[in-house]
Amino acid sequence: MNYLTIFGYDIDGDGQSERAFNEDAPFKAQLNPNSIKLTQTVSYTASNNDDATNSQIITQQKFGGVPAPTLTLELLLDGTGAIPSEGGDMSVSDRVKKFQETCFFYRGDKHETPYVKLLWNGNSLFKYNDHAYFARIKSFDVNYTLFSPEGDPLRAKINATFLGTMDTKTQAKIMDKQSPDLTHVVTVKAGDTLPMLCEKIYGARQMFHEVARVNNLLSFRYIKPGTELVFPPIK
Repeated sequence: MNYLTIFGYDIDGDGQSERAFNEDAPFKAQLNPNSIKLTQTVSYTASNNDDATNSQIITQQKFGGVPAPTLTLELLLDGTGAIPSEGGDMSVSDRVKKFQETCFFYRGDKHETPYVKLLWNGNSLFKYNDHAYFARIKSFDVNYTLFSPEGDPLRAKINATFLGTMDTKTQAKIMDKQSPDLTHVVTVKAGDTLPMLCEKIYGARQMFHEVARVNNLLSFRYIKPGTELVFPPIK
């Protein structure tokens, strides 16, 4: 059976590089959740129509954005031996600590809590259309429900809420907006040059210095075909 698996990630820059720090030993659920609640919302702003009057029944709503979705799930942890698992004889306390290390504990070298990917049967629980993206822990509580005579926890439930988070490059791919004042992601083709691409997107070849800086390019004279470049909005 494929169990819900959580990988912890460190991400540098705005999605420029990512590394799973527990790839060889991710957190795995002993039992898959009975239910998962995914909440997605859309924000709108009321139209400021000069012709509007107080007699309007319903004001026009203009698209404002898509806030981060939230996902809530419950995980059962068992140390009685009643539930066989890949973790072997790992205690409930150790499983709770593993969850915290993956999702919650502060990463001193990164100065923040981890990014995570939640996978079930190889599929990400956070997807927009066909684009998988990261999440971060928002809150969790641990409810211990059974103890040994020595006071060690033998059973617990983790109720956790995660927030989706998406880097600029992934957002640009999904939105694919055609405007120089918005972020673009371009895959370099054979024969492309950075000044030529800047001319196409911005109408200004001289923007290549800024694009090279944003993408940490050591040289703009040759860029390997297949490279993805972020073209930031004109400010």
